[in-house]
Amino acid sequence: MKKIILTILVIVLTACARQDAPTPTANASPAPTAPSTTTIQRVNESTPLFKRANIPGFTDIQEGTNGIALADLNRDGLTDIVATYSPPMGLVRSGEDKLRVFINQGNLQFKEHAIKITNQKLAANEYWRSAQVPNLADFNRDGFLDLYITRHAPMNEGTFLRGRPVVGNSLLVSQGAWDTFEDLSEKMGVRNETGYNRQSSIGDVNKDGWLDIAVGCDNIGNAMGGLPYSRLYIFQPKGNRFEDGAFQDIGGTDRVPEFGGFYHDSDKDRAGPGITLRDLDNDGDLDLIQSYHVDVREPLLPYSPGEYAQGIFVWKNLLAETGAFKFQRITDNGLAEYGKLKYNREKQIYEPVAIGPGLPYLALADADNDGWLDVLAIGPSDPGWAPRAEPISGRFYRNIGDFKFQRATTQAGLDALNWTYREWWKFWNLPIPANLRNWRPLNPGYQGQPGMQPISPLDHRFYAADAVFADFNNDGWMDLVYVDRHENQVARNAVLFLNKGNGTFEPTRVEISGIDASGIAAEVADLNDDGLLDLVFAADPDNSGGPYGGDKTRYEDKVFINTGALGGRANHWLHLRFSGISDAELIGARVEARDANGKLLGLRVIASNHSYKSGGALDAHFGLGKNARVNFTIILPNRKTYAFQNVPLDRFLEIDLVNNVIKPVKTN
Repeated sequence: MKKIILTILVIVLTACARQDAPTPTANASPAPTAPSTTTIQRVNESTPLFKRANIPGFTDIQEGTNGIALADLNRDGLTDIVATYSPPMGLVRSGEDKLRVFINQGNLQFKEHAIKITNQKLAANEYWRSAQVPNLADFNRDGFLDLYITRHAPMNEGTFLRGRPVVGNSLLVSQGAWDTFEDLSEKMGVRNETGYNRQSSIGDVNKDGWLDIAVGCDNIGNAMGGLPYSRLYIFQPKGNRFEDGAFQDIGGTDRVPEFGGFYHDSDKDRAGPGITLRDLDNDGDLDLIQSYHVDVREPLLPYSPGEYAQGIFVWKNLLAETGAFKFQRITDNGLAEYGKLKYNREKQIYEPVAIGPGLPYLALADADNDGWLDVLAIGPSDPGWAPRAEPISGRFYRNIGDFKFQRATTQAGLDALNWTYREWWKFWNLPIPANLRNWRPLNPGYQGQPGMQPISPLDHRFYAADAVFADFNNDGWMDLVYVDRHENQVARNAVLFLNKGNGTFEPTRVEISGIDASGIAAEVADLNDDGLLDLVFAADPDNSGGPYGGDKTRYEDKVFINTGALGGRANHWLHLRFSGISDAELIGARVEARDANGKLLGLRVIASNHSYKSGGALDAHFGLGKNARVNFTIILPNRKTYAFQNVPLDRFLEIDLVNNVIKPVKTN
């Protein structure tokens, strides 16, 4: 029901009217610069960096994909795919949601594999209803990956929908095999049945040797899809067996002040579908970041006081500093931002009372090779759907150390994140289609949201829903793919931003990138073990506001295989995975590559959630440019450090951190 309501609303709004939210004050980022129409091509070759691949049994599935995870489930050295699906709506929804597992057979051949789940209390056709984002980690320390899958509550206006099962999130724990699981969701206390659950982030936040779980919850249409009840589940062990323990939520307590809980209080209730556990200050413990947006709409609903906070909220883990497990909310470090909208009942419009971005999706990477994680925040700023306290689509924050950040969107060459479609079409050097060039509102009197006037779709921005950092040309610098969730006639493709070798970026046209589509989420992996990173886009038009129109091919996921262009094939690389320690010890580890003189060539931080609605493997891929001799250092969160000199390059290696042994990974 939520998807149907959302789709109908977006179709109407797209056809009729949209307008930018109120103009930000001087605190906002500078206006984007005019786009260049010069073709960007750093290497003199005509082959695009990516080429779309057809993978029978995966890319031809015509169902909306809710979430994806890419990891090696059966430990054969090949990346497998876990995905959750919803059937296409059309005008009448049919069928049920599905969880599918695709095992990599080599040579870009994937075969769907049925997994076994015991202790299920619901019928098979009910179990995966509304399943969203899969995340993979080994909770019970048996050497096999477990699955944590979020799910939104069947709610509308704060009330459970009659006849819909209340399931909540699923924790599927492996039972001595990679494809056999027991459902321990209810026993472990991690379902969060009343939450509009989206992304999860996994890590050992209190350093007790067991994995904990953070869950981000959204709030669409003033609590229409559930309650903004984010959680931070801390595992409480009872002995050495994972199955004997359970999780306890510390959200809403003084252990993590102003996080989680649900209060019916607009100053405390915040909606953020993304959530991230990362070590921002390199002190060895995992900090907490959640960026909030609120799709506040007219008319006001029961849980909608018409006043909501948004922005980026940051909590510093004090364990390393004090020895006690507690988070401190940080408000003045350059990354933390606060915005607020208040409903003016007299004017019947939402007005910003504090300027701050509503950018719920975060991506982190060391973009400038200085050893600190930088942060990119992106999100929707569509005029007409919901107002924002600051109407921007993206902002980049440079980490300057000591838990401090600086706004650096312009300095990093990322002003294009805030371009309108009109500017993108100019950059792509394409003629504007007649239906957009001659756009007129179907109903000139339609106002959409109160106080908003119709404007051309060309003057909208990307519905920025995902961004992924990776070194796609193996030159030693992290590049960026910026994903547009609209998936409709205005959006042409996601955009590849190439790192210029100094921590700044430049956008590329499709003839350089080869990326001719977009999606609701993206994930990166080397799918064919050739040392080049590939892309998978999840498609879900029903959840992205695009008109159905009977074209089921729009529901097909996309796979883009890296061709090795732009110098990638000639550059050195290394792909590392790790063994001998638990995932609780590994997640959050820093992997540093340095040349013979000690210069940092790249940093990778081990994590299972990399962006929104997607997850990945606990491994590290490095592009190394022309460096022929490279040393590696692995620094675990517990501060144990492992050093490896003159590691052989251009191969996939496993590092055994117990025996200090490096061995090649055998693939089929």
